[in-house]
Amino acid sequence: MAELGQAAIWLSVFSCLWAMAMLWMGLRRKNYNAVVSGRNGVVGTFALITLATGALIYGFVTDDFSMKYVAEVSSTDQPMMYKITALWGRMSGSLLFWLWLVTLFGALVVWTSQRAADHLADYALIPISIVQLFFIILVTGLIEGVYNPLERFPNDRAALDGAGMNPLLQTPSMVFHPPSLYVGFVSLTVPFSFAIGALAAGKTGGEWIVKSRRWMMVSWLVLTLGITLGGNWAYRELGWGGYWAWDPVENASFMPWLLGTAYLHSVMIQEKRNMLKLWNIILITLAFEFTLLGTFITRSGIVSSVHAFAQSDIGHYFLIYIGLSTLGVIALIAYRWNDLKSPNRLESLLSRESAFLLNNWMLVGLTLIILWGTLWPIITEGVTGEKVAVPESFFNQVVIIPGLLLLLLTGIGPITSWKKLTPSNFRRMFAKPIVFGLIGAVLALVYLALNGHTSAVYSVLCVFAGIFVLAAISDEFYRGAKLRAKRQETGFVDGLFRLVKRNKRRYGGYIVHIGIVIVYIGILGSKGYYLLESKGLQHGESMEIGKFNLTVESAFQEEHPNFSLGGVVFAVEKDGKPMGTMRPARGFYHKAGQGEQDTIESSIRHFGLNDLYIALGPLPENVPAHLESGGIVSVQVYHNPLVNVVWLGVAVMMIGGFVAMCEKHAKGNV
Repeated sequence: MAELGQAAIWLSVFSCLWAMAMLWMGLRRKNYNAVVSGRNGVVGTFALITLATGALIYGFVTDDFSMKYVAEVSSTDQPMMYKITALWGRMSGSLLFWLWLVTLFGALVVWTSQRAADHLADYALIPISIVQLFFIILVTGLIEGVYNPLERFPNDRAALDGAGMNPLLQTPSMVFHPPSLYVGFVSLTVPFSFAIGALAAGKTGGEWIVKSRRWMMVSWLVLTLGITLGGNWAYRELGWGGYWAWDPVENASFMPWLLGTAYLHSVMIQEKRNMLKLWNIILITLAFEFTLLGTFITRSGIVSSVHAFAQSDIGHYFLIYIGLSTLGVIALIAYRWNDLKSPNRLESLLSRESAFLLNNWMLVGLTLIILWGTLWPIITEGVTGEKVAVPESFFNQVVIIPGLLLLLLTGIGPITSWKKLTPSNFRRMFAKPIVFGLIGAVLALVYLALNGHTSAVYSVLCVFAGIFVLAAISDEFYRGAKLRAKRQETGFVDGLFRLVKRNKRRYGGYIVHIGIVIVYIGILGSKGYYLLESKGLQHGESMEIGKFNLTVESAFQEEHPNFSLGGVVFAVEKDGKPMGTMRPARGFYHKAGQGEQDTIESSIRHFGLNDLYIALGPLPENVPAHLESGGIVSVQVYHNPLVNVVWLGVAVMMIGGFVAMCEKHAKGNV
């Protein structure tokens, strides 16, 4: 199977080149048979890479440790679920998985455009094939720094057992988090390729946006899910009580999301007002290139990250590809410069176009700020010879003002008129949200002052912006549903349902905005008002945090197939009332790549929207004996208010995004 998979990878080089050549020749000479042959080449590449990927998975399932990659990331006692997810556990396998997704999406473009007569999708298949070829070359093993994932050890030497996957990756979160990020990243290739195809074909109007809109929504939705799952993994597995620390890998996933969000807003201006043609090409190009830049940052090892598990020295190849592809886009833009000029201009600064454009500037500016902070260690090393890491506090300080402005814009955009906002419309649309926002801000200020939080300016501003947005969007739903119910002579609830069904894109977007407000409130509580207590405890000793009292009751030791688990049982009381027990632990993995490694197995208890979170410091393998002999356990306890509101808000965002994605395009329906 390994040899069959390697042969498939090499054959895919030729099928990919064939697809590019036939598509280009067929489109330029208007030879339909050549175009069909090129499409078949794209499908053939997918079939070959699927065979190679299946061969690698077969090696995992059958414990074929003669394969180098299998021996590095799997072992006989590794659960089957983690044997399969080891596919993306290190560099070579993750590149093959990325390649498989690119070929899958290429085949889907072929399948969904079989009846298209304009050939825009065929033009898009050429850049898709170029991306495929880049990753095929990487996984052939010809590039220094990464080997063929199907390569065997020399001289048929087979290891008796494998080293096993990194223990931090042996968690259910890792079954879904990396694939969702990969799907989000890789699917951005399709709208980018439609943009490049439109430039090549000279079809720079809104047609390419229409054809790629669902792909962009899929990218945005799945990337949102992937980022959230990553935050949840960090929260549960790393033992630091948080879910976001502006880690380079976190930033690498967040920056394309910001650019994709900007693009989704910007294209509405082109659809409605035939403006920002060039800007939209630039935005989708940046979103795509930032997925590769993020891969360079996280895979090259130039910055350290608790999330990086597959580093190598192939980063410069990604930089070369980013540079060449960017130059190609610039050349096409220059060639089609006259076609990209927009016939319309902004008529007023008080308009929905201006609000969306400001939203774009803020999102792009925020991306550049995050990029600067992420690359700062590289910059300082180049200048001074020493890496200087940027602390989390830097990001928290510099993003708060842009973040609050973006929150406010999620309410301003939907209630602002196209072209120009008249004074009467301003009073009618903005009066209620402003009044409700001010009332909420005053109440928040009083509450925080009574609880001893004197410096809470940003918290009050966040509450004002959040309530402003909720009031503005709620009024949009109310007025629309009331009018729909009146026209259809039905009830308000039925009118609301008909309203959303009639314009899923618009009102799905409003639901996304509501979810964003909920996320902001969750971040405000969990980041701004958490409690942390650290202490060393012996058997029977207690500690307090907020309204909770924790007492060391006992210890436990459990044996599992590939690790042992040792931990402490805490009796929990709240306001003097027993609330059961919590069982934080440490996991001791006997096969962890380079030797034994332990992991933090935090215990998290939900109390409504808040969490009580316990993590243990380093422990010996026999925890009960350690505690019985008078040993001390190091404990960190967090009380995280409103942290579950973050996950709730993301769920609402996902629902809204799915609703918006389900609408069939209708021109002007924004």
